[in-house]
Amino acid sequence: MKSNYEILDELMDELNEEESDLFINNEFPYIHTKAYSYLQDGTEKYRSTDAFNLPNESWSKSDLDEMESGCKQIVSGKGFRKEYPLENLSIRGCYLLFKLFHFKRVKQKVTKMDNGNMLDEIEFEHVMNGTKVIYYNAIPL
Repeated sequence: MKSNYEILDELMDELNEEESDLFINNEFPYIHTKAYSYLQDGTEKYRSTDAFNLPNESWSKSDLDEMESGCKQIVSGKGFRKEYPLENLSIRGCYLLFKLFHFKRVKQKVTKMDNGNMLDEIEFEHVMNGTKVIYYNAIPL
């Protein structure tokens, strides 16, 4: 598998100026690195090195499956742009995914997409440094 930095470089090369600003303003390199580490390390090792011992041991197999799916999507460049949202994550799954990265939900707006699904626009805040980011999750109906 390519290194985290190689993947980030490739993603950056594909972005226009507006997307590059979103990439940086939404802390995508940090979130991408966390997602990449989760996929590389697996649940137990990741938890053992995480400052908050996440993912929490009480999270279900379904929750952990969504963490894996969400991390794979983030590593592929999804989530920080409205046009390329995360997909097939429950609302709970999306919240837990960002909790895994040490963010909490601040506010949320849901709009209907052209295909009839819903688009969740969620503002998260980093629990330690207060940085705010906006990510998108497409919710099938």
